[in-house]
Amino acid sequence: MEEDKRLEETAEELKVVYVRSVANAIGTNMMHPFVGPYAVKELGASSSEMGWLQSVSNISNNVMQVFWGRLSDRLGRRVPFIFFGGLIVAFLWVPLLFLKSASQLVLLVALQALLGSMAVPAWTALIGDLVPSSHFGRVNAKINLWASVGSLTATLASGVIMASVGGTMREQILIPTVVASAFGLISSVVMVRVKEKSGKNDNAEKPFIADLLEVVRVAEKSPNFLRYCTCSAIFTFFMSISWPLFAITQAKVLNASMLEVALLSVVQGIFTILFIGWAGRLADTVGRKPLLLLVRFGYVTVPLTYAFAPNIYIIITVSAFWGVVAAFEQASVTTYLLDVSPEAHRGSFTAFYNLLIGTVTFFGSLIGGYLSDLTISVYGLVLGLQIVYMVSAVGRGIGAATYFRLKETLKKK
Repeated sequence: MEEDKRLEETAEELKVVYVRSVANAIGTNMMHPFVGPYAVKELGASSSEMGWLQSVSNISNNVMQVFWGRLSDRLGRRVPFIFFGGLIVAFLWVPLLFLKSASQLVLLVALQALLGSMAVPAWTALIGDLVPSSHFGRVNAKINLWASVGSLTATLASGVIMASVGGTMREQILIPTVVASAFGLISSVVMVRVKEKSGKNDNAEKPFIADLLEVVRVAEKSPNFLRYCTCSAIFTFFMSISWPLFAITQAKVLNASMLEVALLSVVQGIFTILFIGWAGRLADTVGRKPLLLLVRFGYVTVPLTYAFAPNIYIIITVSAFWGVVAAFEQASVTTYLLDVSPEAHRGSFTAFYNLLIGTVTFFGSLIGGYLSDLTISVYGLVLGLQIVYMVSAVGRGIGAATYFRLKETLKKK
């Protein structure tokens, strides 16, 4: 009863959260799905350069999150970090139009991710502040539902615009880049309407380094959190090995157009939207662990499909299943992380988790890029990519099995 009352008290703030999730998703997905193909087709990126592109995005987006998350917890503020982080990401879409090489793109992506990362732990912590634990699954699912609607709309619109404009990819991305920046600004501005709880953390007067050391000590006393970090690190390392290869397969092996790349995301997004509500209810009734297991084993099919698909339409068809898996992921991954994080340290625990994942995926994507360079030089483009895809698939299966070690965190009523 008390938790239901708390949810009613934060209803207005949650409406703003939903609006921000839509605007942010539109701003991001007008361009993000096409950055990889742009690097390959327009800038001539190699496998190793695609590895660097993916790796710097992974590490840069997460390396500063321990700092931002801890600072957010110390100050007891979330909105300023979300506001300024969104502004930075929005403005940094524009230089994409003027790049001359893949290495310049790598630097731009790193800068965007590094500075924009201030919003990530604050966003997760804000949701934790506004929503009682028993409603995490459903509210997270609803937030991600609205984000999926925004992503779906933006990706489809961007693909249609690019197909209509024609010409070089630099000419095709002009309008989507402007729209991405505009909606990024909107996603920041609406956050000024959120009235968050005031007051600093109890440890706010301690030196910053001492504060960070305390977070490490708290983490050491949270076995469920550490176990979750270990399982996630193993799985995402092998998952990230195949990330640099997707754009290469789309552009060079299957010769997919930008509209077909957009359709891939759109089909997946539609099925995510269809299943996200059900997934949220399952997370709050059946539990988080069964959903996590389904998600991790479900993602084993991704590198297998890319390895052997004869055309882009097979991948688009299978992406419907990945959309269902993504719905369960959105309803369970963040929910479980919030469950195993102490309330006073949610920002910093989220940041620590994201730093860990960013670090392992940095090395995973880098290894995947250079390994595919080697296998392609020896076995040719198709077989070389297939070998690396199989390494990723086997590793994902091993990583998924580690999730059996997790403890269920849902408290039955």
